[in-house]
Parts: sequence; C-alpha cells; structure tokens
Amino acid sequence: MTLDSKEERYFYYNSLAILLKAVENERTTIDLRNEASVYGTVEHADAYMNVVMRNCVFTDPRGDSYSYTMFFVQARNIRFVHIPPKVSNFEI
Repeated sequence: MTLDSKEERYFYYNSLAILLKAVENERTTIDLRNEASVYGTVEHADAYMNVVMRNCVFTDPRGDSYSYTMFFVQARNIRFVHIPPKVSNFEI
C-alpha cells in the first residue's frame, strides 16, 4: 500500500475506503449509480475510493454486457460494492 500524501492516508483510515482495500485481488461486483454494474477483479482501490478493475464485464442498465481487460470506476459513480463471502471480517 502506497499512500502518497497525509491527506490520502487520512481518507484511507477514516472512511470506507478500507473496505475496498480488503477486496483487492478478489472478483466482485460494483453497482453504479446509473443502474449499471461491473463484475471483475479489483486490482487497485485508492483512498478516495476510485477503483481499477481487470478482466471485467460491464453490464449497462438495459442488460447488455461488454467485456473489458481494464476498467476504471470513479468513486462518485459507485453505489454499492459487493463484499465476497470469502473475505473475512478480521481481514477488513
């Protein structure tokens, strides 16, 4: 984990960004504010809750699916992150 600034370190430890760090390198679904969703491997999540996903499938609000090798999700577009069952509460 590389935190670039004091501000980023503060956000990481004082927000729900730590939950996203717990699901790094796990396959999960992120629901977006526009009723779309992205299912794939969370490669990186920063302290501002921006997420980079790999090998993912984007499903738009109409139900059409598109495959991407890399997908960036801005924090302001995230509605819900599904925590996989195999991620323990103690790990978080």
